[in-house]
Amino acid sequence: MQRRRKGEASEHKGAAQARGADGGQIGDELAAVFAAVAGYFHLLSDPTRLRILHSICDQHRSVSAIVAATGSTQTNVSRHLALLHQAGVVSRRRDGHAVFYGVADPEFISICRGVCIRIAGRIEAGAPLKRELLEFAAHRA
Repeated sequence: MQRRRKGEASEHKGAAQARGADGGQIGDELAAVFAAVAGYFHLLSDPTRLRILHSICDQHRSVSAIVAATGSTQTNVSRHLALLHQAGVVSRRRDGHAVFYGVADPEFISICRGVCIRIAGRIEAGAPLKRELLEFAAHRA
């Protein structure tokens, strides 16, 4: 039995994690793209962020208007807005003491809206959603 050199096991583990569905190696560039896409979709994983995006998808709004529209606390809204701004999804501008937020990436809203419409249509039609999805959504709300 051969002994592994220090660091060899971790390199092997990293290579195993970067394999495609067909068992082939995923290039570093594609792995980076997948990581970025996962981060992008992670922004849609929180119902509060979805409510915030819904409230500003057509116009810039002040933080207080977003708080009123979402029913969330100002602290919570500000935390989510900072995350969305850091990701480049929303823009902000100051007008006196007020800060206004709007959508900086219209494609992000288009993706979000498309998914929401599809899920809402299935719910309205009584189409079965996977039980696991419904349970997951119930625990997140």
